[in-house]
Amino acid sequence: MIEKNIGNVERLARLLLAAVFMTWAMSRPALNAVEWFVMAISVALFLNGIFSRCYLWYVLEVDSCQDDLEGCYTDPRC
Repeated sequence: MIEKNIGNVERLARLLLAAVFMTWAMSRPALNAVEWFVMAISVALFLNGIFSRCYLWYVLEVDSCQDDLEGCYTDPRC
């Protein structure tokens, strides 16, 4: 399992964006390929926000967790 690499501000942004995307996709009268794709993206964003881990950030070696709190790696809440 990878370490947490998403900070609290980014977590909140991902959760809000997931809610907006899911609301938009579910409000459509018929679900076509675009809506299914947006729903899949919103599920991925939601899971990233809940678990504070992003595999794309892991591959790209990006860590926004260290920007939120000083000493993030020693703080178990991050």
